[in-house]
Amino acid sequence: MKPAMLILLLLCAAPALAQRFDSAAPIDIDAARLDASDDANEAIFSGAVVIRQGNLTLKADRVRLTYSKDNSGNPQVQRVDALGNVQLAQDDMRATASNGIYDVNARLVTLLGNVKMDRGGSKLQGGRVVWNLNTRTSSFDNRSAANPSGRVTGRFTVKPQAKANPPEPKPPG
Repeated sequence: MKPAMLILLLLCAAPALAQRFDSAAPIDIDAARLDASDDANEAIFSGAVVIRQGNLTLKADRVRLTYSKDNSGNPQVQRVDALGNVQLAQDDMRATASNGIYDVNARLVTLLGNVKMDRGGSKLQGGRVVWNLNTRTSSFDNRSAANPSGRVTGRFTVKPQAKANPPEPKPPG
């Protein structure tokens, strides 16, 4: 791959998620049902789950939230597993996938399975994308054990050039 194309790919693939995301913001959850197991330190949300944290919105059929407890016994979210019809939105970035994982401590967001991302008309498609919120980088790939030579596909929009106004004709004389 030519260096210029690689740089363009990396710039377009690193979505707003890694650039302007407040991972310390509270996590708000809305779901039809909650099944919690305090002994297992997990909560299962189901039924059109919507999660918001800062300017990020995650939707999924079902979400498994695992947590630890602080010294006072209060839950501290460790990991969020989104299962089925995952949709991720932030500003002008939209992504869909079969499943998603948010490792809160490592500050890693991973989408898995038929990942499609659209940001301002630029599109990427592959099997997996990982956003590292610490380094503000992303990695998109389509390799798997069944498809070791899988490829990422993309289409990037190009800003139209401004048309120069033609010179006005000079009056005769």
